[in-house]
Amino acid sequence: MPTLYVTEPGAQLCKSDDRLVVKKGDEILEEIPIIKVEQVVLVGRGVSLTTAAMFALTRRGVDVVYLSGRGGYVSRVVGQEHKHSKLRYQQALVSADPAFALGLARSVVRGKVLNQRTLVQRHAEQAAWARQALDGMNAMAQQVDTARTLDELRGMEGQGAKEYFSLYRRLLRPPQDGGSWGFDRRAYYPPTDPINALLSFVYSLLLRDVVTACELIGLDPYLGFFHVIDYGRPSMALDLVEEFRPVIADSVVLEAVNRPFVSLADFEVVDLAEKEAERDENTPPRAAGQAVYLGKAGRDQVILLYENRVNQTVLYPSTGEQVPYRYVFQLQARQMASLMLGERKQYVSFAIR
Repeated sequence: MPTLYVTEPGAQLCKSDDRLVVKKGDEILEEIPIIKVEQVVLVGRGVSLTTAAMFALTRRGVDVVYLSGRGGYVSRVVGQEHKHSKLRYQQALVSADPAFALGLARSVVRGKVLNQRTLVQRHAEQAAWARQALDGMNAMAQQVDTARTLDELRGMEGQGAKEYFSLYRRLLRPPQDGGSWGFDRRAYYPPTDPINALLSFVYSLLLRDVVTACELIGLDPYLGFFHVIDYGRPSMALDLVEEFRPVIADSVVLEAVNRPFVSLADFEVVDLAEKEAERDENTPPRAAGQAVYLGKAGRDQVILLYENRVNQTVLYPSTGEQVPYRYVFQLQARQMASLMLGERKQYVSFAIR
């Protein structure tokens, strides 16, 4: 159990000798040897952990991540941070080099498009529309090398993402309980339909893991190249996330919907006008309309699917080893670090076949 999730409202994570104990009142929900846990994720306001548990976890280098009940990242508690100051210094230097940033960003976007293509190819089941779509995605992967600036590349990536999600919609099977998923396009905030709610939730899980991978290697997760550097935005982690969105997150959502593990009944609709009336002065204003979020039962099921996926082993081309996807995140972060330190000449994105 590399990652321990605590999602039950009212639950508390405690330490007892060399074990972590999840309690709700006097009831013990789960017990795990602390040595088997690599990360703890607390989901929702109704969960907590004791000071003794936090001290034991951070002392062992196990980080504690807080997510909102809807999967949004809130905060992270870590022990002693990485001491690789030379790497972070080099990262700051090369982030200011437009040629370096553009070359790296091209590799990131190319890898993302090729992985999107593979996902569509796997799930299209030889549909009549698939051949033309796959050819178009091949052309897009080659086109990224013609981008002369980061802004031009971002424009290409944005158009490619719009076309990809129009194809992704065709891979979704209708809800088992009737009706429609209502998915027309990618809507980031707030999610306007169940598919966007699923995508946003799983992207949050993926980003959390990649931020951890960056910090384990010594990279600054906030100092990236393709994503614009801004306050509070983990641009470096978001750069690394791109190639894994189709491989991990989009695949998990398709599995959840098509097998199916979730139904329309697993989602809740929130009136944003009511939430806006409750907003305090420190909370950013929300858009008007409605938002759709995944409820607890569906959330627990999707977490299980996500963990199964990231713990699945895959061939890592550079070494020929079979390793879990979660370790691939670290290998890619290490490759990125080697590029910044001048130990390699280019970044090769991870591509599935």
